[in-house]
Amino acid sequence: MGRVGQEHHAQNDRYRVRHAGPLLPPLVQDAVEDLLARVDRALPGRVPGFYLVGSACTAAFVPGRSDVDFVAIVDGEPSAHELRRLAAIHVGRWVASLAEDVTLRGRWPLVCNGIYVRQSDLARSALEVVPIAGHVAGRFRVAQRAGFDVNPVTWTTLADHGIAIRGPHRDRLAIHTDCQELRRWSLSNLNGYWRRWTKRALDVRALPRRAAAAGVLGAPRLHYTITSGQIATKEAAGHYACTVFDPGWHALIEDALAFWLESPAPVVYRHRPLRRRHDASRFVAAVIDAANQLARAQRLRTATVPAGSRRVLLAASRVRSRSPSPLRRSRNVQVRDPRG
Repeated sequence: MGRVGQEHHAQNDRYRVRHAGPLLPPLVQDAVEDLLARVDRALPGRVPGFYLVGSACTAAFVPGRSDVDFVAIVDGEPSAHELRRLAAIHVGRWVASLAEDVTLRGRWPLVCNGIYVRQSDLARSALEVVPIAGHVAGRFRVAQRAGFDVNPVTWTTLADHGIAIRGPHRDRLAIHTDCQELRRWSLSNLNGYWRRWTKRALDVRALPRRAAAAGVLGAPRLHYTITSGQIATKEAAGHYACTVFDPGWHALIEDALAFWLESPAPVVYRHRPLRRRHDASRFVAAVIDAANQLARAQRLRTATVPAGSRRVLLAASRVRSRSPSPLRRSRNVQVRDPRG
């Protein structure tokens, strides 16, 4: 396949995702080439489109932390035999990654997670689409929505930043995007998955640092999307959270960023997993409450934008968040227009 990826231009917005350059990270390129070679043997000539979404297409891929996320376009309906071969590929690569990356290198396994859909599915609301199949962390399912990234965030990321490994450029695809649908789904995800996460985080004795970082950076990503109608990377979401929420949370956010960027943990959380667990649960709950206040606020209004534009910004409103003890210093914080 050679060099893959497409040239993109960086955006000026401080918190928006950064576009990838002409080359993908070698780890990503190798993983994609390996997967496509295997998929082509299982479904010869049946996958005319393959697009990277997520961190690999936003210059935010971190080795040992990130997955490779994709959307694959399938021509026709695969047979049961073909789907079993596809499942064997993904589960086999997952097991191999566990053995190589986790056992031998002590890092998060590099795995390709994604969905197989029809090209016509892209023109529909992601909330109406049932994928042909999908894989996430060793789980391969056929014709199921649950647990897979068939959602407005994936569709928006593909439309704005997707990298065509195979098939036409993303601008030539008919992809359904709706800013209000994106914001509503983000709020629903916070109130559903992430609200449950805050309770599960307190049920375990010591939340793994990776899981804590996922919550501390993941919830503000959705808060940012609700505020701006745009998508942020995990790293950008951490910096955004530091500008929006009480400074008492900054040590926790910096701890999550340090994990994601493989830096030393701040002293306040070093060798204190129980405190990290407790504070992460409370912070995510505070982000959810703040997002609901934003959604309910009468002063929230969409800005006037050109017809067809996906970039809808929301007027700023005030939210209240509580910082973790002993740094508790509750106060109003301003949720600013991220473009300044």
